[in-house]
Amino acid sequence: MKNISPETLDLAWQAHASSDPDRVIELLAAKDILAQSHGDIEPAVLLGLALHDRGRVIEAADAFEKASLLGPIPDEARITLASCYAQLRRIDLARDLYLELALSRRLDPDLMLKVAGGLSAIDSPQLAMKVCEWITEQDESVAQAYYDMGIYSANCGHALYISEALMRRAIALDSGNFHYRVGLVSLLIQLQCEGEALDIARTFEVAQIQEATCFSCLQRIADLLSRHKQPDLATACQARVKALRTERTAKSLHLTKPSI
Repeated sequence: MKNISPETLDLAWQAHASSDPDRVIELLAAKDILAQSHGDIEPAVLLGLALHDRGRVIEAADAFEKASLLGPIPDEARITLASCYAQLRRIDLARDLYLELALSRRLDPDLMLKVAGGLSAIDSPQLAMKVCEWITEQDESVAQAYYDMGIYSANCGHALYISEALMRRAIALDSGNFHYRVGLVSLLIQLQCEGEALDIARTFEVAQIQEATCFSCLQRIADLLSRHKQPDLATACQARVKALRTERTAKSLHLTKPSI
């Protein structure tokens, strides 16, 4: 089998950049990845990323594992491989790979946040929180690390005032982040600080609500707004909750659909 041509690889990267995993798979899936030379790890990695995006996790893991036989694969690919292991319920493998990546301390904050998110997804919020702590030890300006730490702290069962302090730190670093404010309002409701929660929620705009991604937070906020006679915002929150649930159901159905 001939090596994948530079032109084909360029087209595959363009499709990847355009969020078109089907095109990437079309270009690369028929190729014999193991027949490629050491310098051609890229196609196998790119194929693995595309297969993962399409929910074909068994095939994605296989592509990454084949790529690793050719040489070291990029950290982002290793994180995605760990995600594949997690989805395949190979939890010990996923945890070990995530921890190996985190303990190296060579990852940039964005990748470390992905590692933390992966650990949280396999019911290891304590480890996820520790990874975020390592991020802030190296760079105190990473707002997302503080916000995520607040989520993981609550998942660990710590007192909610710790989560509140961490979320407020994130907002202090990135005051324009709407997602952080949604999370804080939801937390304040749980802390029975409805007055402050309502004051913040009233500053929300309908267009912003369409960008929210936490339907449990939005449901709490919708209930708060309904109780305090804010029908327009409450309706917008409820509509977004419905849309998010529909999206999640559709994604779940897609991921469980057998590939042809």
